Amino acid sequence: MKKSIAVLGSTGSIGVQSLDVAEKSGYEVKALTANKDFRRLEEQIRKFRPEVAALSDVAAAAELRIRVKDTNTKVY
Repeated sequence: MKKSIAVLGSTGSIGVQSLDVAEKSGYEVKALTANKDFRRLEEQIRKFRPEVAALSDVAAAAELRIRVKDTNTKVY
């Protein structure tokens, strides 16, 4: 069984480092969250293919939803 994680604050420096470690360790990323950096979160969604992603900024979440509509990630 593959280990999976959720990364809260994935666009910040600690979140980015956590994703780097997760990738090198073979973890599956199930969920990502961020405040409002939808551009970086889009990059992470395309790389890690999480089931869900969430942004605290409503306008940023709306923009991200449009940008990743070609993926299976649900944006909140």
